[in-house]
Amino acid sequence: MQKKRLLGIGLAMFGACLWGVSGPASELLFAQGVDVAWLISSKMLIAGVLTMLLALVKAPQAVMAPWRNRRDAGQMVIFILFGMITMQFIYFKAVAVGNAPTATILQYLAPVVILVLSAFMARTLPRRQDVLIIALAMFGTLMVVTKGHLTQLAIGPRALFWGLLAALAAAMYTMLPAGLLRRHSPLVVTAWAQLLGGLVMTAYRPVWQNPPHLDRTGIAAYAFVVLFGTLIAYLVYLASLQYISATAASLLDAFEPLGATVVSVLMFHLHLGGPELLGGALIIATVCLMAVAGPKAPKVKPAVATAKIKKSRRRPA
Repeated sequence: MQKKRLLGIGLAMFGACLWGVSGPASELLFAQGVDVAWLISSKMLIAGVLTMLLALVKAPQAVMAPWRNRRDAGQMVIFILFGMITMQFIYFKAVAVGNAPTATILQYLAPVVILVLSAFMARTLPRRQDVLIIALAMFGTLMVVTKGHLTQLAIGPRALFWGLLAALAAAMYTMLPAGLLRRHSPLVVTAWAQLLGGLVMTAYRPVWQNPPHLDRTGIAAYAFVVLFGTLIAYLVYLASLQYISATAASLLDAFEPLGATVVSVLMFHLHLGGPELLGGALIIATVCLMAVAGPKAPKVKPAVATAKIKKSRRRPA
């Protein structure tokens, strides 16, 4: 039993690191002139086809289940448009206008955003411990975006805007498919979201028009984002849930911003000062505190209850 738990922990850590590393890899692609919309449409389409093929092999009878009633079909469409596509585009836009560590750390505020949104929807005030968590997260964010100089921004206004918007998008990405994930296979839900999301994005930004010209490093980075940072990361995460709980796996998500930061420092020689490291640590600590200590938002209707599903990063389809 202990060996299986350790295996689950290792898988969850590995998956989170893959999601995190896809941020710096995409940053390298943007430096070579790759358009954000092209990256999203191409990678979602490729990952969607591969994930759907896997779903057809593993659960062929469940593939069409989400489309058999209007409620699930409508929720699927909403999730694809305002969850999968929106989260993917906004996160990578945040990386493009800023840098991968900052975008990933700010996106990691999503559980705090869910806490606030859930309290608002339930029309109740957060509990005292919830307020403390929110305050710690906000202070950590302040350290990241000001580098300790509290009277001025240390990152561009656009980077801050897209980074905070990424946290909101990630929260919606988590909340929107809650009912679907209770009634249907997460693999099937994600396969449809990636495939149809890729088709929608391709209609907006056709992958065959003006494709980027990448060198060998760029090709390797693109392959990593599509295969390891999207497909394999999600499959590894699903495998980890066979041995550990979703709560335990969510704690190990902290390796996502850690992976993004370490790779950015090594690859791009990014310098992070003490205040930024402190701020990132505080944000990660608040999310861990939410999972371990149990402060939760007031109960809300099942349709908006929190559910865990991974982006194919950054937590990338």
